[in-house]
Amino acid sequence: MSNAQFPELEKHRNFFISRIFLVQLVALCIIAIIMGVLGITINKQFVYDDISSTSSSVKEFIENYCESETIKSSQTSWEILESNELVQDVIDIAAEQADTSILLFDKNGKCLISSENTDTDAENASLSFSAIKSIRKNGEIISNVQNTLNIGNSKPAISNGSQFYITNPDGTKTEYFLLINDYSDQVEIHVRKTIAVGVIIVIIMLILFAVFLRRFIKKYLVDPEVNFSRIIRQYAKGDYSEILDPEKFKTLYYKENMVSINQIISNLKATNEQQTQFISNVSHELRTPMTIISGYVNGILDGTVPKSKQTEYLYIVSQEMQRLKILISSMLNLTKYENGTIKIKCETFPINDLIFRTFLMFESRIEKRNITIEGLDCDTMYVYGDNDLIGQVVYNLVENAVKFVDTGGTISIRLEDKKDESVFNIRNTGPGIPKDELPKIFGRFYKSDFSRSQDKTGLGLGLDIIRKILILHNAQISVSSEENVFTEFSVCFPKKSDTQD
Repeated sequence: MSNAQFPELEKHRNFFISRIFLVQLVALCIIAIIMGVLGITINKQFVYDDISSTSSSVKEFIENYCESETIKSSQTSWEILESNELVQDVIDIAAEQADTSILLFDKNGKCLISSENTDTDAENASLSFSAIKSIRKNGEIISNVQNTLNIGNSKPAISNGSQFYITNPDGTKTEYFLLINDYSDQVEIHVRKTIAVGVIIVIIMLILFAVFLRRFIKKYLVDPEVNFSRIIRQYAKGDYSEILDPEKFKTLYYKENMVSINQIISNLKATNEQQTQFISNVSHELRTPMTIISGYVNGILDGTVPKSKQTEYLYIVSQEMQRLKILISSMLNLTKYENGTIKIKCETFPINDLIFRTFLMFESRIEKRNITIEGLDCDTMYVYGDNDLIGQVVYNLVENAVKFVDTGGTISIRLEDKKDESVFNIRNTGPGIPKDELPKIFGRFYKSDFSRSQDKTGLGLGLDIIRKILILHNAQISVSSEENVFTEFSVCFPKKSDTQD
């Protein structure tokens, strides 16, 4: 896919995302409206239930009270209601407790009693004929418009009108109507709260949806090929922060290539880290001898170092120069091993001779420190490999053994000729290596605390070089040690197979 196609894909993707977001926004608004309407409806139902409960209680009291009073006084219920203050007090108390206004009407719609909190006096209130007719037909009337009562109050109210009868002394029944009004202040407050809560819910849902949409788009909707090209361009710039996800591609070809590319990037990261560490270590190792050489040479040239000391200081300079030579040579060898440019010439040869010649190179140091060598007279063992490279392995191992054996100690050689491998073991008595340092000793430039104090010229590259050489030979090296007792290295060379030249 060419880069010219990316803007068009991006345009379609953004259009699709916008449509999803718009649809979700509309859906959330509809949900908020439904929640608001449902909340208002539920609140109104609560109001209706409260009004009905208050109405039932007031009617029950009036019925019981009037029927008992008509028996005592032989008055009609209408006469009792018109003149009795107890009923007025009960209605006032009930209205105050329920936060409503209560009005009692006769069968003609005339208001007999109105609660004290009613905005209009009883003389000015009346129940319309249509309301009476509706109550008689349905048993009650519920209205959201207060002007049904012809009361001069423009404030909206929820009204509940119901019918009841009181038995007179002569057995006849008189019809009455009780209306209870609940002004809609409470409902309006609830509506405002519902709207506010709805808005908050919509905002929260929008935020959550935005987070979800972003993750969804990033994971599923970003065109894999666009994403692939973008990340590849980052790789070209040396930015390896993102990793390709093979699972986003349906084609097996792409998946397999993604896995390979990810492996390449992983190797590049590791190589970059190794290079950075390598440069840091080399710089550190070069700094010390260069500083010493520069200081001593400048001291001799400017006369700071007396003539009697010049030979001694020149000897130190020579040692540091030798150290630099070893370092540079080791660096070149490591580069060859890692680049695979070194060529090995394998042959079968006796390793005994190689070991013996190597110990002869350290004869003076061995005699000076009174070191005992054991195992040089063991049976001949043949190994298959490059004689020169294996010689460097043996040299480095012998050098370490001589360097770190205790004075008057012992270095032991043991050769094991097995069916599938040839094993070369070299063991020296001495301080040994701490257990926590054993896994680290094959690392480049690694030197234990003890070796730093004992070996002033070593660079910490010997074992790393050994490891690289043995990898070329498919051989393995291991180490075991016990502090203040011994250190032993074991090298296992595979036998020559029938397919090898």
